[in-house]
Amino acid sequence: MVDERQERMEGRLRHRMLGALLLGPLVGLVVGTLIALIVLDEFGGAAVGIVVGAVLAATLLALLLSGYSSLESPEPGLEPSDAERPLSTNELVTEESRDPVGERSGPEPPRRDGH
Repeated sequence: MVDERQERMEGRLRHRMLGALLLGPLVGLVVGTLIALIVLDEFGGAAVGIVVGAVLAATLLALLLSGYSSLESPEPGLEPSDAERPLSTNELVTEESRDPVGERSGPEPPRRDGH
């Protein structure tokens, strides 16, 4: 059974993908035409190639961005995880040492005054 969150996400995804399929090619057509007019002296086969490439690139970019923007973050505390409570085990949580750097055990560095 489909829950309310999934229905909401599917509706949002459907609307944004439809918008991307309509706006992406239009933006690509305008941008590609402007680039072709600026770069090339005459509107020929190369210009058509630029326009077609711009339409494809803009459409794919619009679809990608609309797909990403339709996703939503999970509720706090309900994030997916490999373990039920990954930080509940002591092996993954370590205490920080409160020892200052000068009080740590180990060999002392040689002194510069010769002592």
